[in-house]
Amino acid sequence: MVQDAQKKWVVKTTKTTESTREIIIPAELAEKIRAQGYIYKGHPNSITKHLKRVEDALDIPRFPLHKFRHYFASQMSALGVPDADILKMGGWETDHVMKSVYRHSMLEKEEQAKREAAEKFRSTLFS
Repeated sequence: MVQDAQKKWVVKTTKTTESTREIIIPAELAEKIRAQGYIYKGHPNSITKHLKRVEDALDIPRFPLHKFRHYFASQMSALGVPDADILKMGGWETDHVMKSVYRHSMLEKEEQAKREAAEKFRSTLFS
């Protein structure tokens, strides 16, 4: 659901048939969704509020909903999923956007891991 020009919530379909994607999820998760009959039962405007409550309850940093796209692309890449498959699953037309925008989070983690490894090595040598 999205808000239209009059700020009313309406069900919106994808722009084109090609924009509609199937999302592959674990069978156990699919069963849970089928059992409860929905993924999220609430007003579309309250998804972000719900996510914030969960983050607070888990004592984790804020993770805006759109960043799940970043996370998805980064994790798929880190797992060795071919770029063509990531493109199709993520709905990107070219790999330029995926590679330049969505992979940065994994690169940041890799750089942090390198810094931590260097610090451990330094402390081993010079302690």
